[in-house]
Amino acid sequence: MKKNSTNHLNIRFEQMEKHYIEIPRFRKLLNYDKLIEKVAQRDEIIQLVENLKCGLSENELGNTVEKILNTVDEDDFDLLIIAGHKFTYPNTVQLLKNVGYPKNKKALPSLILLLQDLNWPGAFDGMNVLKEADTSILMPMLELAITEAFSSNDFIWLGGIKHFLEFAHINKTHFIDSTVYKLLEYADY
Repeated sequence: MKKNSTNHLNIRFEQMEKHYIEIPRFRKLLNYDKLIEKVAQRDEIIQLVENLKCGLSENELGNTVEKILNTVDEDDFDLLIIAGHKFTYPNTVQLLKNVGYPKNKKALPSLILLLQDLNWPGAFDGMNVLKEADTSILMPMLELAITEAFSSNDFIWLGGIKHFLEFAHINKTHFIDSTVYKLLEYADY
């Protein structure tokens, strides 16, 4: 790895750590420590995702998406959001949408993280991707996210999750633990 590439990688790790450190239970769902290890071994994913930034021509975007799909295995789709930043989220989410469920299954926890702030680029499109997932697969992740958002006083994230649940027509009957559903009452909106 080149020195410049190593510096870039260290900066991305610092950004990822800052973003995910405050959500320990969700870190477990994301299998965060293994993700960090995976990203360290797959620096080219960070470089590829960086090329998904907003403002690309249709041709440039198509070439980048094709390169990602030819390079990144489905088992590494969980890295696509995490390796990026808010300027890559819209195109990354679009890529995950085009790949479709169940191929994008590994990225679902990362898409739930985008619900932390619906003003983030790609958050609303991420809801469309989440909506396509099997509810029985998605509900344990959502319940964990709700519990984590509540315990960390992140009532904006609760609001984003609540908004998604309404959008996806998911109600109390879908919940495995109905007490978790009651935590949505604390959502900011």
